[in-house]
Parts: sequence; structure tokens; C-alpha cells
Amino acid sequence: MDAVTLLLDPEAIAQIRVVEHAIGRNDLFSGLVAKLEGHLNGFGAAWSELMARGDTTAATRSAHTLKGTCRQLGAAALGNLFADIERSAKAGDYAEAKRRFEGGASLIAQSLEALKRA
Repeated sequence: MDAVTLLLDPEAIAQIRVVEHAIGRNDLFSGLVAKLEGHLNGFGAAWSELMARGDTTAATRSAHTLKGTCRQLGAAALGNLFADIERSAKAGDYAEAKRRFEGGASLIAQSLEALKRA
């Protein structure tokens, strides 16, 4: 099994490709990946801003949203990272959630690259 297989869920990606084919477009998946990349690029700053305002509910929700988005796009390992971030946030350990995000930088980069090649 290669690294891309470990990072991605091929079935989820195949389902999106079926939708692309059905609607006669070939840019749906790449567009969704680009949106995900934008959200990932802004997550750290958004998290810090939400925490500075004391809005822990929104911070937790932002991790939850990224968890679901990653999994829907087939970025399984990335979805698991955000599940861990969400779990830490729900437990009230916001510093650990931020550490998990920062520690996942390599996984985020690898996952995005794999999605772009999928």
C-alpha cells in the first residue's frame, strides 16, 4: 500500500468523480480541494482569533467542520487529525488542540498534495 492510499479514501474520491461525470464537469473535485486548501490555510489564524475572543464553541465547530469536509473529500488521515483536534477542544484542552494542528502541518501538506494528484 503506498502513502497516497493511506492518506486518501479512493471510494470517496470515486463518488465525487461519478457526480462530476453525471453533471458534465471535470472541475468539481479540484474546486472542492481548492476550497479545502483555503480553509486549512486560514484555520490556525481563525482558531487563534476565536480563542482570543473566548468563542470556544465556534473554535470547536470549525474543527468539526473541517473533519467532515476532509472525510467527504476522501482525505481520511486529515479527517482523523481534525477529529483529534475536535476531541481535544471538546475536552477543554484548547492548547492541545492547537498543538495537534501545528504538529499536523506535514500531514496537511501531504494530504493536499495527494488530493491534487487524485
